[in-house]
Amino acid sequence: MGKLARYGSGSAWKGASVITEALRAFYAVPSSADRDISLDLDILRRRSRQLFQNNTFSRALLSSFNTNVIGTGIKARPSLKRVEILGISREEASAWEKKTQDLFELWANSKNCDAERKNDFAQLQDLAFKTTLVCGDCFALPCYDKNLEPFGLNIKVLEGDRCQNPFGMADTDALTEGVEVNKNGAPVAYHFTQKPAWSLDEYTDYIDSVRVPAFDAFGNPNVIHVFTSDRTDQRRGIPMLAPVILQLKQQERYQDAELMAAVISACFTAVVTNNVPEEAEDLYGNAVAENAEGENVTPSAPTLEMKPGAVWSLAQGQDIKNLNPQRPNVNYQPFVESIFSEAAAACGVSYEVALRKFNSSYNAVRAAILESRRTYDRLRHNFISDFCQPIYEKWLAQAVMTGLIDAPGFFDDPVKRALWCGCRWISDAAFLLDPLKETQAIKMQIDEQLLDRDSACAMVNGGEYDVVTDALARELEIRKEKGLGEPGSVSKTESFSVSTDDVKESALN
Repeated sequence: MGKLARYGSGSAWKGASVITEALRAFYAVPSSADRDISLDLDILRRRSRQLFQNNTFSRALLSSFNTNVIGTGIKARPSLKRVEILGISREEASAWEKKTQDLFELWANSKNCDAERKNDFAQLQDLAFKTTLVCGDCFALPCYDKNLEPFGLNIKVLEGDRCQNPFGMADTDALTEGVEVNKNGAPVAYHFTQKPAWSLDEYTDYIDSVRVPAFDAFGNPNVIHVFTSDRTDQRRGIPMLAPVILQLKQQERYQDAELMAAVISACFTAVVTNNVPEEAEDLYGNAVAENAEGENVTPSAPTLEMKPGAVWSLAQGQDIKNLNPQRPNVNYQPFVESIFSEAAAACGVSYEVALRKFNSSYNAVRAAILESRRTYDRLRHNFISDFCQPIYEKWLAQAVMTGLIDAPGFFDDPVKRALWCGCRWISDAAFLLDPLKETQAIKMQIDEQLLDRDSACAMVNGGEYDVVTDALARELEIRKEKGLGEPGSVSKTESFSVSTDDVKESALN
């Protein structure tokens, strides 16, 4: 009884029973996070990559994540807090923030920030995040090129396949899937192949490898590892499509079959029957046959092909019967949409957002967008923490070291260094389903002092309030210089330009 209770009597939790008919064959293999991943990660990556390349829903799903999380790029806004600790005034801090932002944008907007000279920083974000979704994780190595003045820093993005044990070594607790850790599970070093796995010279993939320490002398990461961990002691990430690979592949097969059936039903479809058995002949389809050696064989009998509007003359004794495949299938759309709904929900979003298909009511669509936004915000926060902020800190350390930026105490005091590295990251504005209603709601929150105008600008157009006010001030100067009136003074519409007090005053008069 003791042994039975130990292995699942189901007396307390029915889900632990090994006696119940429904759970008798349900055996869960005990395994650590690293063991689970190391056994299946390679094939999961390859299958996920194939689905992203060839499966329409998989590509639409992952592209929706990329569009909503990264968009046109996540912008850095240096932000200094506790300026009294840094020994500067608020005015000096504002000037420092503006200068640092301008210099970082000079670097970020140039393709010199990419070791391959193909992408600017926003495009690197897009590439790194997409790689993380498809492969499970992504690596980035900060590199330095003295010929790229004045900054020199550039980023090399690597797919997860390139991080692997050298010489095909077996996984151990200390080194698994190319990640070397200490006794606490913190990364110590990473092992990368010199060239992409399965390259043209693939025989060198497991031979030419390099060990890169995880951190430099200042504690900054030498290796930027972007992934989401689902369990403790997990070193590598898994593709987002991993839990739904089976459903998506089966759906792809079903979609191909339905499409072929619809094509065939649009053609002349018939079955030829022969009522004279001794005169029966072999029929050949549209495809050329092959013999046992794989060579093409020319049909000896006439080929009957399916063609739109085709009419065939039949031999004596032959009859023709029409086939009715009943296409298009009226159950196709609700069936595949149920699969799409489950797959999208497993990834944390609604299928309406993934497919860009908004046929429901305003409230239903808004709920779907807002619920999906929670997932996008969480993924964006993780990506900023894993990719954007470490790169910004690397760039800032180099800028301070070369004298481009003055930051007293940066390398001497860890607290001051953390304060100097403060940065807000601004993404694209969220999608407004009904701009009028949602802008009015934002205005009410501002009027009730529940929201500041800087946050409101970010919500509406992804901008910053101080940038907007600077632009408005310049506009005001230009209007005064040109002798122009205030905006809306020439032609006002009653619904937008006339206030409620104006309407009441007119009624009283």
